[in-house]
Amino acid sequence: MSVCFSTFEVQGETLMQNPHAEFAGTIQSLVRALVIAEKTGETHSDIADRLRMPAPAARVLKAAVGAGTLSDPGWANGLADMQAASSAFLQGLGGRSAFASLLDLGVLTRAPLRSRVGAVTEGVVGAVTGEGEARPVGRMSLNGDALLPQEATAIVVLSREVVENSSAASQAFLSRQLRRAVAKALDAGALSTLISSATPTFAATTNHVSDLKQMLDTVNSGEGRLCWIAAPDVANSIALLNDGRGSASPEGVSEFLNLPFAVSAGLAAGTLVLLDGDRVLADVESLGIDVARHASLQMDDTPSNNAATPTAANLVSLWQVNAVAIKISALFGVVAGTPDALAVMTDIAWPALVSG
Repeated sequence: MSVCFSTFEVQGETLMQNPHAEFAGTIQSLVRALVIAEKTGETHSDIADRLRMPAPAARVLKAAVGAGTLSDPGWANGLADMQAASSAFLQGLGGRSAFASLLDLGVLTRAPLRSRVGAVTEGVVGAVTGEGEARPVGRMSLNGDALLPQEATAIVVLSREVVENSSAASQAFLSRQLRRAVAKALDAGALSTLISSATPTFAATTNHVSDLKQMLDTVNSGEGRLCWIAAPDVANSIALLNDGRGSASPEGVSEFLNLPFAVSAGLAAGTLVLLDGDRVLADVESLGIDVARHASLQMDDTPSNNAATPTAANLVSLWQVNAVAIKISALFGVVAGTPDALAVMTDIAWPALVSG
């Protein structure tokens, strides 16, 4: 998410003020209020008054009545305070989400969801085009010329005492768990969408120089802004390069070949993506929040109990273990504007990259 700053003077010094600083803890305050309301049956307005919620959280809770619900990110997006709180929360994802980080850095091209976003661009060609001659243009066209929204959903299960506790330690723990979950959900949704639409997909060889050049030749037009996105195992190998090609980090956002290099758990092992951010359009909108105390969940990274393959599984009752499930949903959109906007390499196992 982009950050806008205003300046003001204090005793002759110019300071920077982040307009979203007021909303930094709003999302976890809303989660805490919804959990307590679920237990006590109080209205959101009464909870806001009794717990003396921060002003942005109190305004959201008192506005979320009747016509909508905070669990719907599309409806919650209409609340100005919820928009600001969502922006502050997403900015706080840091390097946990490659998708959010690249949006924040301005590498990916931000475009409005649900809107026609086709573009025609023209360079400065007056000096080389004769009078009366046609001037060349380039076009970015999308499927339907619209950036369609998708919903990424993250579910976090925590003990009720941790969520209800108002101490700084409890709120910091809650905030970190929510951000970890949302970051992984956003990357899994956004990157799978991009990869499924990518035309150039290559299988890696044992020659990493040749592999990297193949990706660069495919995507680099000399006119865009390139960046890498790597699965953790690939990032580990690249971070151990011993040939001076970059100083990539095995986590977060760094650089490789002087290009932004992001690490994402949303990519399958052995995968590396090179994309041109000028030709990849994306955005993230408001969050939606919902809580449950009486659900039964299968606590497994690869659950088998689903509608497609209903198999026997051990379910855990949240009520019996005094836990609460928190669901955070985010509306996002991402699309490659041209077929060669990104290249994907799979099955990477470059042993020559690891320094001895």
